[in-house]
Amino acid sequence: MKTTLLVEDREKIRILKLNRPEKRNALSIDLCNQIKHAVVDAEQKAKNEDLIRAIIIRGEGRAFCSGADLSQPVDTTADKSNAGVYSDGFRESLAAMLRALCEVELPVIADIDGPAVGAGMQLSLACDFRLVGERAWFSIPATKLGFALDSWTIQRAHNLLGGGYARRILMAAYRLSAVQAIESGFALEKQTAESSWYFAQEISSLAPLAIAHHKKMLNNYEDISYNTSIFEPQNSFTQCWQSDDVLEARRARQEGRSPVFRRR
Repeated sequence: MKTTLLVEDREKIRILKLNRPEKRNALSIDLCNQIKHAVVDAEQKAKNEDLIRAIIIRGEGRAFCSGADLSQPVDTTADKSNAGVYSDGFRESLAAMLRALCEVELPVIADIDGPAVGAGMQLSLACDFRLVGERAWFSIPATKLGFALDSWTIQRAHNLLGGGYARRILMAAYRLSAVQAIESGFALEKQTAESSWYFAQEISSLAPLAIAHHKKMLNNYEDISYNTSIFEPQNSFTQCWQSDDVLEARRARQEGRSPVFRRR
C-alpha cells in the first residue's frame, strides 16, 4: 500500500512530505491523522531526547495541498460516518491536525511551491512560517462550495493576512498570489529549492525553550487580558528564564562563541 505521508528526520529537522501527487496532495481522514501523529511524535522526541528542533511540511509534485479530497462520493443517507470529507469525522480529523500543528512547541515551516487551496491553505495557516516559490498561490473557495468555515480559520486568516485580504479570500473566494503573500508578510520568498532547509537549520540553532514560549504566546495572545501584568507567573516564561540555555547564551557571549542550546 502506498505511503501517503513520507517522514524523514535529518539533522534534528523532521520533514513531512504529503505524498498524493495524483490527488494534488488532497487531505483525507487518514492523511490528517498521519500528519497529527507525526507532529506529536516529533514533540515527544524533542522533549525526551532533544532529537527534533523544527518541522518542515511540503508536498510531492506540483501542488502543496489542494484541500480536502472532494473526489470521494457524497453520502446522501442519514449516516454520515462514511461520507469522506463531507463527514463529521473528516472535520474532526482536520481540526485535530491543525491543533497539533499550532500547539507543538517546535517551529513549523510550510515549504510551498504550488497551490494551497481550502484545507491546504488552512494547513499553511497552522504553520509558523510559510516559504513560497513562484508557483505558489492560496485560496479558500468556501463560498463557491457553500461551506462554512470555523472561527479558528477566520481569526487566524485575519491575524496573519490582515482584514482586507482575509475578507477577499474568505468572502469572495479570492486567489492570493505568491507575490501578494510575500508583500503582505504572510509568507517569505524561497530564493532556492533548499531555502526552507536552510531556514529550518537557522531556527534550529536558536534557544528551543524561548521559541516554544514565544510561539505559545503569539498563538494565544488574543486570550491574554490587557490587565495581565507582564510579571504574572507563566510556566513557560519562568521555565525559559530559569533554564540552562539562558546561562549558556551568557557564557557564549562572554567567550565570543556561538551558544549550544540543549533544551534545558
